[in-house]
Amino acid sequence: MNNPQIPEAFISVIGLGAPRGYFPVKSWNRWGSLVIFFILLAGAVLVFLFGIYDTYVAYQQHGPAMIDDKLTGPLVIAFVLFAFGLLAGWGAYANWNKGVAAYERGFAYNDRKGIQIWHWEDVGLMTSAITRHYTNGIYTGTTHIYTLYNRQNQRLVLADSFGKVEELAKNIDQSIFPLLYRRAADQYNAGQTIVFGPVGISKVGIAIGKKTYPWTDVKEVSIHKGILKVSRKDGGWFSGASAAASTIPNLRVFLSIIDQVTGVKAG
Repeated sequence: MNNPQIPEAFISVIGLGAPRGYFPVKSWNRWGSLVIFFILLAGAVLVFLFGIYDTYVAYQQHGPAMIDDKLTGPLVIAFVLFAFGLLAGWGAYANWNKGVAAYERGFAYNDRKGIQIWHWEDVGLMTSAITRHYTNGIYTGTTHIYTLYNRQNQRLVLADSFGKVEELAKNIDQSIFPLLYRRAADQYNAGQTIVFGPVGISKVGIAIGKKTYPWTDVKEVSIHKGILKVSRKDGGWFSGASAAASTIPNLRVFLSIIDQVTGVKAG
């Protein structure tokens, strides 16, 4: 990410410091959708013209009685192709200039609505949903969905439509972690309960749902196959003490507070 080339659309961005990198939407989501749009549009026109021609031939051979039967099918197919073509065209339009520029003090997000500026200190929550897919035991790929909320409760979703989305998410996570960790640690030390989605932690213990488990009884808080679990010091797991890791915002902060402040092992 040395000397990244930032598009001119971001020229109005000020106050975020030097640029660190630019992450546009993948070319396929723009050019691919545009090609599909033209293909489907051409297909709709061809099917419609074929229907007109076939109807004309039927009219010449059998009279007006066959016109409706011959024209209905091609019209339906042409309409379906046209509708899907419009969706592909809209996808190309919506993604054409979409991209994220990362800076020292935040990032800027550009889409058809314009530029949104997010300072690191304004980011309140970040969740990560990383799913590895297998077919008949064979690995077929991984999907990534990162969701951010700022202090104004605006939501931004970054997924695999962006090039190098993992690198972008890592950049954001590393930048916001010190700020979020300090806030959470201050809350914890002040005796408050810190809420991480379905999970809460305080000096008393860890709460999942309506159940609270004292730290004195907890051996470890860990994540196995995307599920957070709480193990007991006397062996086994606490009943009902589990939650999907993808539903826990600021997961890295959550695990760091447990590991560094509570004295309980986290992993």
